[in-house]
Amino acid sequence: MAVSATDSAAPPVSYRRLGLFWAGVGAALAAGAITVQVLGPLPAAPGAKTRPGAPRADAAAPAPPTKQAAAPLPPGKPLIPAPDPALSEAAPDFPDRVLPIASAGRAPSSVYAAPFDMTDKHPRVALIISGAGLDEDATLHLLNDLPGPIDVAFSAYTPDARQEPLAARARQTGHECLLSVPMEPAAYPVAEEGRRSLITTGDPDQNKENLEFALSRMAGCAGATGASDGLMGERYAQNATRFNEVLDEITHRGLLYLDPRTGAPALENANPASYRVVDMVVDQNPNPDDPVTAEVIDQRLATLEHLAAVRGHAIGLAGPPKPMLLERVAIWAHGLAARGITLAPLTAMPVPER
Repeated sequence: MAVSATDSAAPPVSYRRLGLFWAGVGAALAAGAITVQVLGPLPAAPGAKTRPGAPRADAAAPAPPTKQAAAPLPPGKPLIPAPDPALSEAAPDFPDRVLPIASAGRAPSSVYAAPFDMTDKHPRVALIISGAGLDEDATLHLLNDLPGPIDVAFSAYTPDARQEPLAARARQTGHECLLSVPMEPAAYPVAEEGRRSLITTGDPDQNKENLEFALSRMAGCAGATGASDGLMGERYAQNATRFNEVLDEITHRGLLYLDPRTGAPALENANPASYRVVDMVVDQNPNPDDPVTAEVIDQRLATLEHLAAVRGHAIGLAGPPKPMLLERVAIWAHGLAARGITLAPLTAMPVPER
């Protein structure tokens, strides 16, 4: 059936009346705006609830959000002591820096250890996250939101301006601090650790200076490690002469050394009291061609936990810190106590047997 023009058209409108209506509305709104400007907003009714976080009528506009690094430290006494001048000495090649040193029977590895109940008889598992300091937001997430017993290894290349604020927050939140020593990795020179890396074919004096650089980056750390920004320094550690020189220097300075090479053989001249070896890298896929997914991290954390339950202790390594890794670690760590496992700092792990 044909539709007439009259059927399809909109109903007729009196445009004069419509214009008068909207003019009246506009005048009312303008009058209301002037009233509010002069008198201020109406007070809330007695007993009325305001929305949480809503500004008061007389409050100034909120300041724009700032990065977590600028936020004040949590209240209360730091869980780990501040750097003690008696446990440091001037760095010869870096006059504005200090190196850790053992003194009068006191060592940084014990003075700057995270608090732990050594009478705890449950199996212990330690987790160290390396590569901290480069991504400021991820590092703050790690320090603020993950349990204190998790150790943090700071990159030697952490920007100068971040070092003391991040170290202070680590102390306040109970995270032990480790210094990363960049060393020649297995895939060198395809993969390398920057110009301050210790190189097997490098000049011994330059290697000594680079080691001093790494150990002087942050004061108040309990140990050092060859884990650096996702690399492990395997090739340098395989050179017994060069690597033993590094261990001798680290031990002399009263630091605990964490060897990131899983299953690394015990070194004959290494002091067992100051040497630990990683049992598992939890954010590393056994098949290097496959991506590291949340499921892979969960499986390897579960395996690390099982090893601790069977053997009584286990040490895991991960990093650099990334959102997915930190999320999976937080969930895992939250349930450890209910499963009869104690999360412990590296300094609380037992001395390895020869």
